[in-house]
Amino acid sequence: MKTSTLKSSIFSLVITSTFCFHSILAVGAPNIQDVSGELQHGSSLTIRGGGFGESQAAKHALWDTVENQPEFEALNSGADVPTDRGPWERNGSPWAKPVTLYRGSDQRHQHSSANYLGLEKAFLGVPSAFSDSTNKNIYVSWWFKPSGDINEFGGANKLIRIWDSLDGKDTRISWTQALLGAYKDGSEWDSWAGKSGVWNRLEIFANGEKGTIKAWTNGKIIHSVSDFEKSTIQDGLTVWLIGFDPNYDVYESLEIKMDDIFISSSPERIELSTSQYWSEAGSKKEIQPVVSWNDSEISIKLNLGQFDKNDDLYIYVVTKDESVNENGIRLNNEPCKKCPSSPSSVGIE
Repeated sequence: MKTSTLKSSIFSLVITSTFCFHSILAVGAPNIQDVSGELQHGSSLTIRGGGFGESQAAKHALWDTVENQPEFEALNSGADVPTDRGPWERNGSPWAKPVTLYRGSDQRHQHSSANYLGLEKAFLGVPSAFSDSTNKNIYVSWWFKPSGDINEFGGANKLIRIWDSLDGKDTRISWTQALLGAYKDGSEWDSWAGKSGVWNRLEIFANGEKGTIKAWTNGKIIHSVSDFEKSTIQDGLTVWLIGFDPNYDVYESLEIKMDDIFISSSPERIELSTSQYWSEAGSKKEIQPVVSWNDSEISIKLNLGQFDKNDDLYIYVVTKDESVNENGIRLNNEPCKKCPSSPSSVGIE
């Protein structure tokens, strides 16, 4: 690498009034004061400040980009995702087809070399990172691309199921293309609001401590309920299935793809965006894998995802109580064209 290029990709941003942001935040907000590192995909970045909270997700978390799983390295495109090793203990069922690895050219972004592929009715489940867990909360984010309309034939077609006991006799949460249900008698109806033929960012956060469930599609909140009750058993919440599980076997021509799956016992995370404002980011966000986290310093491995290092990039810190800096912290030292006002903290709706 040429010296001039190297210098331009290494940065250290100290937030002062000279740049886009002031360092004074509302009480309780995550306060980012310094970001340093090399602006390259896969490089290390350090975020310093305060109000980040102590990490609650260190024990139970999964970051699965498919190509980052060493157990898959020797597997060719088209191979079934194994369940005797790797991040998943469930792949399909007697009534569903197995999910396979796809290493073709149609990837979600330039930094990806593999994703998950399913046909008609296919799903993964039971992440090994949550074996023997007792977590009452679970946050899941994943990218999902259906080749056609997943509501074409109606029904309740599951995108994800969250259970605690694996026999399905206790807590049951189902998010389908038409409703959020099974967590109680009755359901909350609304379209999943995703699009066919493109990658959609899906998120769900079930909070058994507060009795709430929220679900988002491409940054837009689709469901928000406050009458959820986790069962009293000790088993922690986990993903029973993620993919596509339709009521009826009529989606013979449907193809689904999944990538960049993040599952955590806490909603805390770092996100990268090209939006100056969290509330306007939509699907223009990428989760950043965390290396270490404490109240004043977070280390991440940079995941550019859909972005390029030359884009205007902004960092966001989401804490365990879902507080997030509304104004993003820009990852370069150049004055922004339209600087937002002093950063504030917002709760995620």
